[in-house]
Amino acid sequence: MNASREVERTTPETNARPDVLSRRANILLFGLVVTLFVAVRLRGLTAACLWFDEIFSVHAARHNWSQILSFAAADLIHPPLFYVLLKVWIAAGGESVTWLRLFPALTSIAAIVPFCLVCRELRLNAGERNLSLLLLAISGFLIKYAQEVRMYSLLFFFSLCSLWLFLKFLNGGALSKRILMALTASNLVLVYTHYSGWVAVAVQCLAILLWQRHRWRSFLASAATLVVIYIPWLYELKTAAEPGKGLAQNIGWVRRPGLPDIAQAITTLGRPFVFSQSSTDSLYDPLNTTLVILLLVVPLFVLGWYSFMADSAGEPREVEIRRVLFLLAFAPALFIFAFSWILPQSIWGTRHLIISAGPYCILAAIALKRLRPYWIRVTVFLLLACWALLAGTFQLLSPVPGFIWCAWEPMAHQLMQVDPGSTKPLQVYAFEDLVAYHLWYGLDASRNPGTRVAVIKGVAGVTEDTAYFLPRKFGEIAVLEASAPLGDDFWIAFRARAGEQTPGALDFFTRRGYHADPLLKTTINGQEAFLVRMHRE
Repeated sequence: MNASREVERTTPETNARPDVLSRRANILLFGLVVTLFVAVRLRGLTAACLWFDEIFSVHAARHNWSQILSFAAADLIHPPLFYVLLKVWIAAGGESVTWLRLFPALTSIAAIVPFCLVCRELRLNAGERNLSLLLLAISGFLIKYAQEVRMYSLLFFFSLCSLWLFLKFLNGGALSKRILMALTASNLVLVYTHYSGWVAVAVQCLAILLWQRHRWRSFLASAATLVVIYIPWLYELKTAAEPGKGLAQNIGWVRRPGLPDIAQAITTLGRPFVFSQSSTDSLYDPLNTTLVILLLVVPLFVLGWYSFMADSAGEPREVEIRRVLFLLAFAPALFIFAFSWILPQSIWGTRHLIISAGPYCILAAIALKRLRPYWIRVTVFLLLACWALLAGTFQLLSPVPGFIWCAWEPMAHQLMQVDPGSTKPLQVYAFEDLVAYHLWYGLDASRNPGTRVAVIKGVAGVTEDTAYFLPRKFGEIAVLEASAPLGDDFWIAFRARAGEQTPGALDFFTRRGYHADPLLKTTINGQEAFLVRMHRE
């Protein structure tokens, strides 16, 4: 299937200079957009500490080659490729926050290459290419995951590689067998990066069935090859499974989505510079959501209407390729929505839809460039420009958000300085897996081999976020019941709301006859983190 477009009218030779200037302007604009793309992903790269999931990534990568697969498999919800590549990255440059965060940032930046190949395969003009790249560059959703030591920027990169090769396969040609082999390899690394890669493959299968049935057998052979090569990982998952610790522990807190969640996921892809930074932030932003609907979703709907409702016999072949793009952009959300209701546990998560970001922004750019009449297109572009400028300025001037979990690593370093000459083993008790894991990472056993972290469960007055739990097959943090003997001299770590007089964790020990002294405290965004030494006289 060849994606065609109208041949642009050539200007008379006497007017050739404006054409040259236009091409130069487009090249300059492309360079500026690439610069913006890079700059927003590198800005503030180390402004916040590593958080729980990022620590897990580093923890997984620390394992030796004989253990890394089994450790990743025990977690159940992510394939191992990202952790393997991160291990290589750490071996090359260490574990500084700057170096760790450069890995996802540079992966996201490298995605510009397959994106440009996709645009060339679609035969987009320079304006459409530059606009779609600009939408990708300013997407707050993509910026967030380009700065997180997780697999999502890698998933974005491989999804664009897969999209490019899939379009080449649809377009056919003398090298279609080689292209199919390359597509199979690309899809293989995609599904070994994240399970949502299988959703992308399923949508490709659906596109073949709908519009390219004569290629069905060859594509089915490609999909079957993926399944066969995936069997070793499925076996590893089965081997690593522990009784009573299934997916409910990982994603039992994820609620089943409703139709508003689909709408929110679709609009999230288009918000410039803005995205929630933690699970405590709400994704439902009425102002930005309304602007995305009016300025992006409505033009997309119009383009989709003409692409699917027009008589395909009388339309150029580019209508067919646009239909494929619409399927790749929006079907993943519908698939994950359906699976979230069919499967025992909901798998809904907007971050999985990063596989749709490429086709979504390309279609949005095409839709915006084809708005008619002219005054509507100009108005929409002006509103988009003002919105993006204001959102970017707001983000640039806003202070870096603070998170209470960022208190634990510096407080762990303070703890090591309380009695630096002591050789006595140091015991720290926490009451939440989130706190215990951050403390374990911050203390770093190499500083004091005698330091031990444990977590006490079932303490009255202490609430715990069930979205965070200690890694499976990890015994360096002991898990104790509230009735367990604790000794006469140790430290406790807990968090509480600012101004709370007697937090439940502290009250638990004072009622048992312990005295608190000394105390380390940090306050961030209305929450306080405490490290308190408890002893009996």
